[in-house]
Amino acid sequence: MAKNRLARRRKRYTHQAHAHALESIRRDGRTCGAIPVAVGPQAFLEAHALERIGEWNPACWHHDILGFGITWVDPSPTSIALGIPTRFLPDIISALIPMSSPDELADSADDGYVEVYGLPGLRYRTVGCTAILSVPGIPGRIEIPVASPEIWEKAVLIAKASWDEGSVFFWDECPTDWHTAERAFTETWPRRYGIGNSYYRTSRLASDVLRRLPAICAPFAAHDMWFNSCSEDGYAIEFEWQNSGPPRKILDLLLDRKDGLRVQLKTCWDEQPISHFYSDDCTYVDLVSDLGGRLDLRHLRYPQRLSNNTRPTVFDVVRQHRLELERQYGYPSSEKFLSSSAM
Repeated sequence: MAKNRLARRRKRYTHQAHAHALESIRRDGRTCGAIPVAVGPQAFLEAHALERIGEWNPACWHHDILGFGITWVDPSPTSIALGIPTRFLPDIISALIPMSSPDELADSADDGYVEVYGLPGLRYRTVGCTAILSVPGIPGRIEIPVASPEIWEKAVLIAKASWDEGSVFFWDECPTDWHTAERAFTETWPRRYGIGNSYYRTSRLASDVLRRLPAICAPFAAHDMWFNSCSEDGYAIEFEWQNSGPPRKILDLLLDRKDGLRVQLKTCWDEQPISHFYSDDCTYVDLVSDLGGRLDLRHLRYPQRLSNNTRPTVFDVVRQHRLELERQYGYPSSEKFLSSSAM
């Protein structure tokens, strides 16, 4: 019965099926609690992954889109699995894949610096029907279950094709180790990428957010997320709902004494009473981590709910390109998904 109670608490945040949550509790042991805490290097990997995932730009967008393309998560102390529907897999890969351009690489010969997009050093291998993402030299892993290894490889091809022709992908250049350009890039930003730096020390907050992301996304659809630097205090994670309402629907989850984030509600900005943050008038909540960093919840105040009609038409070209790539590579088509979402 105790394991069943833990599983019920766990799935409130992870959105795993009950049997899956129960299996995870048995795997990690009850001492890890409902939501295990990531060890340092794993938290560091998850923080950088969340930052990239927050910037995803799905080709087949619609107004009720799943938050960041993640249906469920399965965290353990040394790894995390992400449940990503096939239709969003290329978009997540495109956000994570480390890459640059020929011009950037050519310029780096003069100044030793090249701009790297995605998560520098990230590499993958497939084991059965699971893609395993990791960074050489940093313990930790992100697992993505897929329908088949072939689906993963096709998703990688589509993700690459979403970038400009001629882009350089370090997965191809150095499939099992760092590329010199990636090394140079991270060494230029020691506060951000160095083990033991301020970002590393405060990465626990981002890791804890990723491990609860389905619950944070659940109340509303179409989300935005970005990271702002906060000097030695780490970073602020800005989380905004496009189709939204007051943040109160998730405050109790995030402030839960047992399973929530290790954060406190900051009320001193405008000296509002606690009741304000649970009211319909609340549009902004600032949660401060005792380990450094902040999570800001924002209610985007559009007078009407966003719909497909408010979506810029320029994205129709992107969507059509995606559908053509899916046909070219024999990838499961997004057309059915788009048709059902328009109803």
